[in-house]
Amino acid sequence: MAVIRWAPISPGLDESWPVRYRFGSLPDLQRHLRLGHGFFLPDHALPGGAGSRAIVEIGLPDSNDRPLLHGRVRARGHGGVWLDLPMARPAARWAPAPGAPRRRARRVACDLFVEIHPRGGEPWLCRGLDVSETGMRVGSALETGVRGDELDAVVLPGDGHMPSAEVVGRIVWAGQRETGIEIVQGSAAFARMLATAVGRWDLVREVEHDGGCPCAQGEATGQRQP
Repeated sequence: MAVIRWAPISPGLDESWPVRYRFGSLPDLQRHLRLGHGFFLPDHALPGGAGSRAIVEIGLPDSNDRPLLHGRVRARGHGGVWLDLPMARPAARWAPAPGAPRRRARRVACDLFVEIHPRGGEPWLCRGLDVSETGMRVGSALETGVRGDELDAVVLPGDGHMPSAEVVGRIVWAGQRETGIEIVQGSAAFARMLATAVGRWDLVREVEHDGGCPCAQGEATGQRQP
């Protein structure tokens, strides 16, 4: 059976249930993804029902940069939980370049709303996907700008018990679905929000993938529903 270490926390700061899932190797993760059309977790790893938002942090040996995947619970049954994680397969193809520099600050997955104010443009709302002392990654459904553009951002907590946090940022990369923002000037409110997010992940459920997983038993179904 998988080894679980967890604390009974609710979504709290945002709307998503967090899970940390550790794999022994990249091939183990790739085999796990062939189990079916979705991402499988043991039943007791996640309390949310169908439709609940979830964040899964993937742990791999010898990798300091852990993929942070966002998705939803599709269904529960047959001893587990099936998630829809759109970026899981691209993450499995990622590998760190030899000698790649280590990240200066720890990234923390989140699911917060961020109000983006481009310089000279209309503000718009998106989701913050992860944050750190030096930057944030946001889901960008609209054109955010190009590398080097500066912007103002307001991070909005989901629980209503914390004030919003204003920061000044600079775009360091922009893709079709996501944008990376360097924080040029933070705020005390942002520092408190980050500390809350870090504390939350220090209590997060931790699942160790092992031989008890159906993917190691040759039980892959390939079915849409578990």
